[in-house]
Amino acid sequence: MKHHHSFVRKTEATIRRYGMVESGESILVALSGGPDSVALTHALVELRTHLSIEIGVAHLNHGLRSEASDDEAFCKGKSLELDLPFYSTRADVSMEARNHRRSVEEQARESRYSFLEGVAEREGYGRIALGHTMDDQAETLLFRLFRGSGARGLASIRPSMGRRIRPLIEHRSSEVRNFLEKLQIKWCNDISNLDTEFTRNRLRLETLPKLEGSYNPRLTETLARTARILNQENDFLEQQVVAAYRKVTSPSLNGIDLRIDALTQLHPALVRRVVRRAIEEVRGSLHNVGAVHVDDVLRLSQSAGSGHEIHLPGIVVARSFNILRVSPRNYSKHGYNGYEYLLRFPTHLTLLEMNGTLTASSTISYEDFHGWTRPAAGNSVLIGISDEIEELTVRSPRQGDRFHPLGAPGTKALSRYLMERKVAKADRKRVPLIVQKDGAILWVAGHAVAEAARLTPGGRGLLLEWKTRLRADDT
Repeated sequence: MKHHHSFVRKTEATIRRYGMVESGESILVALSGGPDSVALTHALVELRTHLSIEIGVAHLNHGLRSEASDDEAFCKGKSLELDLPFYSTRADVSMEARNHRRSVEEQARESRYSFLEGVAEREGYGRIALGHTMDDQAETLLFRLFRGSGARGLASIRPSMGRRIRPLIEHRSSEVRNFLEKLQIKWCNDISNLDTEFTRNRLRLETLPKLEGSYNPRLTETLARTARILNQENDFLEQQVVAAYRKVTSPSLNGIDLRIDALTQLHPALVRRVVRRAIEEVRGSLHNVGAVHVDDVLRLSQSAGSGHEIHLPGIVVARSFNILRVSPRNYSKHGYNGYEYLLRFPTHLTLLEMNGTLTASSTISYEDFHGWTRPAAGNSVLIGISDEIEELTVRSPRQGDRFHPLGAPGTKALSRYLMERKVAKADRKRVPLIVQKDGAILWVAGHAVAEAARLTPGGRGLLLEWKTRLRADDT
């Protein structure tokens, strides 16, 4: 029992060191069935009374392995054994990866986090506990180093960030296995973790052991310590970026303007981050934006003359004398105040044209949402979409658009609908629309869901939220 107590004590020490939980909080544990998440669940149950916390467990069935249903059954059984609330759903990660042009690993992570955040929000959990260990932190740093990353990426896995906490981040994987074996606690073996076609698995099974054998037997601890240092330094740099960004940027009609003279006076470490922040502000995310794209923008500021522009994923950066203007890529295609964006899941998309942000979750089954009602009108809605996810877009209204509100007897001209809703004439041409590939309008943001987006049993739902922001001159 000595080892058992030392493992739990170390978990508690990590929780307290990073201020991961407060007395009275509810924690949702991401339970995959693997050794790390099982050990985390047991350790938190042991600490439940001592820390005055409530615990629930959540499991996402990725559908990637034939044993996936067995894993789900195991996790449900574990929740019954420990008398914990259990939440689960299934996702077709392979299909979603194809639709979103992501790797299976990347999509699995996106789907998992979206599911966990959704459950936590719906059920009132203040924290999401993840089973990442020191080994995961070291592997992440090495993976990003090999792929090519700056200090921001190399900072690796954080012990605590927002709602997510990692109480095992100071444990080695070997400590986890010893804890489980000592107490004869069973777990699931994920055979996909032995597949060396996955880059991360090759690092875990081949590269790290070779490096530890040849150069440093404590390399994992060294890499994890480096990640902790980089996390602290990254936090400091980000504070500097906020001040620098205000100095060199200003909003333009349809994007962000960077003043080249002010940009070049910044330290090179800040320049790259300011450019990345401008791109993120315009696109809503940095997905598929890498160091090479930032280099292209910097070259434009250093050598190209006025009138030159470059096209990057989702944006256009154009130089006009002393200004770099970052704009949505397809802005000019639809003229003044027109816009169109491809909708990804999950996303947090900034629409500068309407001075607001659109948030879209990953798709979740009707059964998972069953009993949780959302209005069919307003700024936060749940829309139904087909199993085969079309290329949904967010765009401005166009001449000839028609809309069929949910429950209404038929369609009407969108312009008339907005007029009846007392939308100002200047705003009618810019209000965000969620549109299917076939042109059908699914949601008029801030107003109403369409009949075509009715959520039905057996279908899938998409949670959408529209938030307008105060303009600078309104504050």
